[in-house]
Amino acid sequence: MKKRNTREILIEEGLKAFLMNGFEGIGIQPILKRAGVTKGSFYNFFPSKEAYALEVIEAYSLRYEAFRMRSFARDVSPLSRLWAYFEDLETEMEQTPETAGCLYGVLSQTTTPHNEALRNRVKAAFAHWQAQMADLLEEAQSAGELEADVDAADLAGAIIDAYEGAVIRIRAEGNMKPMRRFRELTLKRLLTAV
Repeated sequence: MKKRNTREILIEEGLKAFLMNGFEGIGIQPILKRAGVTKGSFYNFFPSKEAYALEVIEAYSLRYEAFRMRSFARDVSPLSRLWAYFEDLETEMEQTPETAGCLYGVLSQTTTPHNEALRNRVKAAFAHWQAQMADLLEEAQSAGELEADVDAADLAGAIIDAYEGAVIRIRAEGNMKPMRRFRELTLKRLLTAV
């Protein structure tokens, strides 16, 4: 088994901490304690908590882009791939309920509005996710699975908006019912066939 380096451990622990507590809701010390790393070692890797959070967002973005692309690359119709993607997300959240959620959404809600660097990075991550989903929706339109007069980028944005709302409710309710409602009601209606 490959031994993880200190930087990887810090990023993994930061991801868990930020998902559970948000950016403003946790200091560096509890993360360091969980990671078994000294403050001095932390600052060898990251000059500030903000720089650290940006690295955590980057690692999360890469992980979830790979996750998304695996779902989107399946050998089924475009809408079936999108549906499978959200089923895969639900399965992952069920397996790790303590960190269920979306880092972009959590940070959007827990970072002060004047923190431009974090806000811009989260905004860019949402835009990238939306663009990838829009590409898949355009494939669905070309395949006749989805009405051609719907703007794929706007639809992708609406799907992400609804998903993020479901994730907030999952955290509030402590169960997966909001995700099931999102898939069975909202997503199904947004992806109306021709």
